[in-house]
Amino acid sequence: MRKLFLLYFFSLLITGCVAAQTINDTISENEVSRIINVLASDSLEGRGNFEPGLLKAANFIGNEFEKAGLHVLPGFPNYFIPFKPLGRSNFTLEKLEWNKRKLPTKYFYYFSKNPGEYDDKGISSFTVIRLDSFFTTDVIDQYQHVNGDLLIWTDKRRTDGDVFPKSFLFPVSGIKQNVLLVFADEAPHSVSLTATNTYSDIGYNVVGVLPGRSRPKEIIMISAHYDHMGIENGNIMNGANDDASGTTAVLALANYFAKRNDNERTLMFCAFAGEELGLKGSNDFTRYLNMKRIKAVINLEMIGVPQYGKKTVFITGKGYSSLYDILKRSLDSCGLQIRPEDMQQQLFKRSDNYSFAVKGVPAHTIMASDGYERCYHRPCDDIDRIDIANMTDIIRSIASAMNILISGGKH
Repeated sequence: MRKLFLLYFFSLLITGCVAAQTINDTISENEVSRIINVLASDSLEGRGNFEPGLLKAANFIGNEFEKAGLHVLPGFPNYFIPFKPLGRSNFTLEKLEWNKRKLPTKYFYYFSKNPGEYDDKGISSFTVIRLDSFFTTDVIDQYQHVNGDLLIWTDKRRTDGDVFPKSFLFPVSGIKQNVLLVFADEAPHSVSLTATNTYSDIGYNVVGVLPGRSRPKEIIMISAHYDHMGIENGNIMNGANDDASGTTAVLALANYFAKRNDNERTLMFCAFAGEELGLKGSNDFTRYLNMKRIKAVINLEMIGVPQYGKKTVFITGKGYSSLYDILKRSLDSCGLQIRPEDMQQQLFKRSDNYSFAVKGVPAHTIMASDGYERCYHRPCDDIDRIDIANMTDIIRSIASAMNILISGGKH
């Protein structure tokens, strides 16, 4: 694979670790423990793809992003980016009866604050608003001040003859309630909105954005996968290390950088599903982004078990890009020991960084254990094996080491 070079700031020599006073308070052992205990709990049933436990995990991650004050990805109503791991393309999940008649799907949109199954919704479930004009791109944003779920309808077509605009504007922090948009020729006397399937064939990447101050079009991505293996042979495969640990780091870093709020470049925090199916989630997500805008992807995987010693990690993909050397020097200056990657395991190609690397983006994974760890993909990958103190130290070091990346070389 050809060697890629980043922009000029990656050629800067990193001589020390830039620390922030709030880092130890924000990224605390208690906070790390709180997050990973949720993600690796039996209640999520191993976070298997197509299973309810993974959807619970997605909603937890989205709620954490909301608490941190992150923005949603522009063009989406919430933090949840759907994809079809099995390759199907139809995302119509609802049917709507309007005054006892089935309404064609082209005449309604339903936007939910959070994904998941729900009970049938009648007209009493909504605050009903009739528009005197056609649907505009900002119609949803206009009514976000109204409490409760919204049913917004009109009988007016747009000047181009279409019912809906090509896209909608959403609040930067996501919609605050569920919204049903309907084009109909008569007022609603009765409404029945019904989910048409169990959502079991859909995956959700969960994405939060912290816009950059001076260079918002340049993106640094911090990612991990939150799916695991579900239940196998009656055993809950909690995947505490793989990869509740990496996902915990993404959430802790999102909260930390949101509190700092001094990033020059845009930070994008991504929790991918479908990694265990062959990088399905991250592969799908690449189609929503301009790869030229992504200056670096730092993927976090299996940092909860110190397989090779305390505060010891390795970085996958040596020789692929100069980002590897920048991370190595920076993490080393922040107190981590950097050991060589076991190249025989081909870990660079097995985690979500690779979905971006094949498209020319400098993208590497930081790991503290690998496929030879004794509980990898086994039921014993449980919370009681996670070294919370060591994991917290690693996350703090990553936070501090990222200063050169998020500032674009400015200190």
